[in-house]
Parts: sequence; C-alpha cells; structure tokens
Amino acid sequence: MGTTSHFREKQLVKIGFLHKVNTTPPRGGGSVHTYQVSQYLASQGHQLLALAPEQGSQFHKRLPRSVGGLAELMREAELLYVRIDGRVGWEIAPMLPGLYKSEKPIVWEINATLDELAVLQGKKRWRDRLGAPGRKLSAHQASAALCVSEPLMRYAHDLGINQAVHVPNGSDPSLFYPDLRDPTVFPGLEKQFRVLWAGSTQYPWHDFQLVLACAERLQSLDPEIGFAVVGEPPDLAADQIPSNLHFYPPVPYLEVPRLFASADVGLCLYHELSWSEYGFFFSPLKLFDYAASGLPIVYTDFPELHRLAGSFGLPVAVGDIEGLVQRLLQLKQQRDLYQRLAGQARQAVLDHYNWDRVGAQTESVLLALTAGADLAANGTPVALKS
Repeated sequence: MGTTSHFREKQLVKIGFLHKVNTTPPRGGGSVHTYQVSQYLASQGHQLLALAPEQGSQFHKRLPRSVGGLAELMREAELLYVRIDGRVGWEIAPMLPGLYKSEKPIVWEINATLDELAVLQGKKRWRDRLGAPGRKLSAHQASAALCVSEPLMRYAHDLGINQAVHVPNGSDPSLFYPDLRDPTVFPGLEKQFRVLWAGSTQYPWHDFQLVLACAERLQSLDPEIGFAVVGEPPDLAADQIPSNLHFYPPVPYLEVPRLFASADVGLCLYHELSWSEYGFFFSPLKLFDYAASGLPIVYTDFPELHRLAGSFGLPVAVGDIEGLVQRLLQLKQQRDLYQRLAGQARQAVLDHYNWDRVGAQTESVLLALTAGADLAANGTPVALKS
C-alpha cells in the first residue's frame, strides 16, 4: 500500500472505462468486477469516465454511446481501462485512427480467452468474426494486462503483452457473511444439510450433470442432504429431477448473500475445458462469495481452482460422481473438518481474496503506468522508464 500512496501524492488519474455491461446495480460476472473496481478507484479520488447506458454514480462523467461519445472519452482520459472477455469488444477501439494518443497507457483487464467463442451459444456478431487476429493486433497497444488467473497470464504474454499482473477476483466480506444465515430462504430444504450450486446450466463448461447424478445417488445414501440450485433450470422432465434437488430462481446480486449464507456447502464443478489451450482459466466469483459466507467448497481439481481453494475446500476429479458423494458425506459427518474449512474460507477472504485488495492492486498498476514506471511481476513499480 505504501507504493500506491507514493504515486497518489503525485497525481490522481482520469480513467476511461470501456466495458460492455452496466455495472449498477451489479448483476453478476463482469458487472460485479467492474462495479467493485470502479467503486474503489472513485473512493480514492480518481475521476472515472464511461459510456451510456452506465448509470453508476461512481463515474464522474457518462458520455453518449456513439462515435462522438467514444472520441470524447478517449480524448479526456489519461489512461484507458478495457475489460476483456470471451468475445472481441472494446479492445479494438484504440485501433481506430485518431481516437487515442499512443503515449497514453492502455490497461487490459483479462477475464477470458477467445476460445469461448467456439462453445458459446447464440449468434456471432460482426466483431466476433475479427476473432483472434483482431485481439492480437490490438494487444500491441496494451501497456499492461491485469489477469484474473495464472493461465490468463500466459495468454497475455502469448498476445505480446509483456507486463502481465496476476489479480485474482475476490468478494466483499461486509456484504457476504455467515450471520445472514436463514434456512427459510430455501423452502423445502429448511431441515436439510444444504448443498448449493449457483450458476448457469446453459454454460457448457459448468458440470450440472454431475450435480444431478450426485443428488440421485444421495437420495438413498443420506436423505438428510438436499441440493439447492440457484439459477435458470435446465430443460428437464420432472421425472429426471431427484426429489432432494430443488430449483430456486436467480435473484439480484445484492440479494445473493442471504442465499449463500444459508447453505452448508458450495459447489464449483466444471467439465474439462478441452476447447481451451490454456485449460481452466476462470476465477469464479461464486467461489469467493461462498468463502466469504463461511462455506467449505467442493471444487473440480484443476490447478487454478486448487491454488485458490486448496486451503479451505476439498477437490474432486472431473466428473467423479462417487468422489463428490464421499466429499459431501465427509463434510456432513466430520464436524471438526467442516468447521476448520469454514473458518479458513472466511479468513482467506478477509486476508486476501477481497475487492479492496483487487482495487488496491489495480490502482497500484494504473498509477505506476501513468508515472512512467515499469512493473514487477506482482504489479508493483520497479523503475521509471527513461
């Protein structure tokens, strides 16, 4: 934090945010990350610029979503902050002639590779057709990349971005915390040991089929274990859904904490990402929000998830039904193990995996770049450029 304060004494920065979705109110995924980071930077006194329909009051100026509005944002900003996800987006804007001066820093917040395009449902847009060549060309203009996972650090380097910093996601421990526990938010499961799966059954990398199979197996093994699925239900017939698995509709993000605190275990389960050369590259927000809520986590044993949750969760192999069954029985039956993991999960968020740390890390990089400094691997400035 000392480095950040050192740069803050010199200047506050006018930051142009280019992101695809309105942050306020936060809904999930990209909107939560941008909401939290922009709130932090605004609280430190920086002036933030954004395009409509952004409504967040943390943005000092909101410009029309037009060529003129984009040109004004890029002209006024001293630094450009661009969110990068699984589709080509705003990263190509600085390539348009005359819009952005080359001496101004551009920071990419990298959340996904373009490999997602091969498996995402829905119609491809014109800019998606630019694909990898467009992103690689625009990467030459990026001064640094903030990467939510270690595999995305490799992705940034492969794109030609030399200054890549690992900034894993976090949670807000003042929003998500165990004392919000209220079993009645899960009608039908009030007296059960509640296993929570939150997410989209539509994403092909989410292993919802493993949850279904595990619930079916546990119906006879332990009827006291119930499964709460928060999200849009899949297109399944009633006789395909085990009686111990209940669906609950998605709720606005600011109402999610009560649901998470009222579960007993959180699931982070995924298919093998055979379509990605970088393997599992996500930094799932639900993992950190589960942890802030004091939930032990059962996660797919990918290196990235193990780095994050190894101290407060239990791994299972990809698609391992019996392994998942045994992990849940272990957490229900071994109270000492349960309480140890629950306490360590909450403490990990208080100590490191929180949005204040993400904001401070991000600010340190932005201030270093505007001061003309090179970055160390952890994002701290090491020397002013000559």
